[in-house]
Amino acid sequence: MALSRITVRRLILGGIAASLVIAIGLGVFEREIDAKTATGLAERMLVQYRRGTGEQLRNFTPRETRIWADGWEFRWRYRPCPELASLRIWISRDGRRAGYAELPDCMPAEGVAAKPLKV
Repeated sequence: MALSRITVRRLILGGIAASLVIAIGLGVFEREIDAKTATGLAERMLVQYRRGTGEQLRNFTPRETRIWADGWEFRWRYRPCPELASLRIWISRDGRRAGYAELPDCMPAEGVAAKPLKV
């Protein structure tokens, strides 16, 4: 028994629709977060860092923000030695990955100047 042309077209369109639903469900099409969302994530990570180390907010300069092709970079220079140390946070464009790219340390060779982060 042969399938009619309309039935074949419906099957093909159904397969395409199902493929799109599966791709969206698996996250094949990545979403990008906006500046406000990325900044909010970075600010929460700054608060988390400060709580874990006991650092005062006055020890950091105002936030610097950069947008890269693959993500967002937020930086607060460490006032005791702003030319050497800063707290840098990197967040991916889709917001799925975030981490501390640099922790403040005025003596990086010895690694003893900044308070340790409690985990």
